[in-house]
Amino acid sequence: MANQKDILITADSTCDLPQKLVQEREIQIIPLSILLGDDERLDGVDVTPGDIYSFVDKTDILPKTAAVPPSRYYDVFEKATSEGKKVVHISLSSAISSTYQNACVAASEFDDVYVVDSKSLCTAMGLLVLKACDLRDKGLDAKKIADKITRLVPKVSATFVLDSLEYLHKGGRCSGVARFGANVLGIKPSIAVNGDGAMDVAKKYRGKMDSVYKQYVSDCLADTGKIDPARVVIANSGGIDPSVMAFVRGLVEGNDKFESIIQADAGCTISSHCGPKTLAIFYIKK
Repeated sequence: MANQKDILITADSTCDLPQKLVQEREIQIIPLSILLGDDERLDGVDVTPGDIYSFVDKTDILPKTAAVPPSRYYDVFEKATSEGKKVVHISLSSAISSTYQNACVAASEFDDVYVVDSKSLCTAMGLLVLKACDLRDKGLDAKKIADKITRLVPKVSATFVLDSLEYLHKGGRCSGVARFGANVLGIKPSIAVNGDGAMDVAKKYRGKMDSVYKQYVSDCLADTGKIDPARVVIANSGGIDPSVMAFVRGLVEGNDKFESIIQADAGCTISSHCGPKTLAIFYIKK
């Protein structure tokens, strides 16, 4: 059995895990960059989703996100391995960002650094990070942790429902025709991360947003027998009425299936692509 102190779990900032969990589970977060015009900030370090929404409101320009460069990964991996630690790094989906590729470039310089492509984002990716911590705490070695997490990747359910397609459209991730149709018809799309780690429209809802949120959550939890009961995540990108969030949590708690319900705030990278009032339910399938 490996000593858990000898294994470092690292993750891109896009895992959006609450800071309390990051500290408790001794996870090292490596931030992506957020570009507000010419101003470069670090995700979760010196910029918040509120800063992003204010920037978009003032400029009508969407911030750009930049992958972690190999040099930043190298510095983290070098420090850990020089202290005698092995590293398991979990990255943002390779279909969305070059972070995975950059982490692999850095990891290739070391014998004991393993990189996993989450093929996911936000706290859906965070669920894999927490699973890696579980396995570390059970005494598995770094390679076995990476192998087991890789096998779990296809079982992660990552969906979210959007109040508006504006941000996805501005970021070039949604066609103008789809946006126009959604606006005219009052369609609220649910987006799913597919098996390749890219995003597709999964369902289309109609009606007032508060009702859409409730229907979306009910749909997500329609077959709880197929969901790993260990954890479920309720994530949002800000701006949703607290009473709606309380109702959503009540729906999840009402299933009485989950050992842990994590409420998470989407970080800057996710918020800059989805915009405010985005709601997500994330879990791992059995």
